[in-house]
Amino acid sequence: MKQYFAAAGLFVFAATAAAQSGTSADQSVVVPAQKQVNLERKLISPQEFYQYQGAYALSNGQTLTLSRGAVHLYAQVGHHPRQQILWQGDGKFIAADGSLDMNIVWKDDDTATGELNFSPSMAGHQPVHATLSIASR
Repeated sequence: MKQYFAAAGLFVFAATAAAQSGTSADQSVVVPAQKQVNLERKLISPQEFYQYQGAYALSNGQTLTLSRGAVHLYAQVGHHPRQQILWQGDGKFIAADGSLDMNIVWKDDDTATGELNFSPSMAGHQPVHATLSIASR
């Protein structure tokens, strides 16, 4: 009698396992991939960063501010929190988290132009794509 109960228990267990494996193939979860960011750290001297440091007027009316801490570079768009940026060379900067990338080009007449792409991680904030020009130094 014990053998029948054990066999019935094994049969129920096997049937349950087979049913679960059959339904798991039907279920799928889509996970969005994060933006791939080249986090290769290139060094920029304080003297070289000095030409980029300051405030830039954006075409959408906001201000981009670039500053330097002890060993890190920072960007702040409008009233959003400042975030660490990495220099990629030739006036190109990206945020360490991939939410911001910009290119600043200095002209011969000491004016700057460029482009900014910013996707804030805060809920309710729209991505920013703007051109920039020097606002103050």
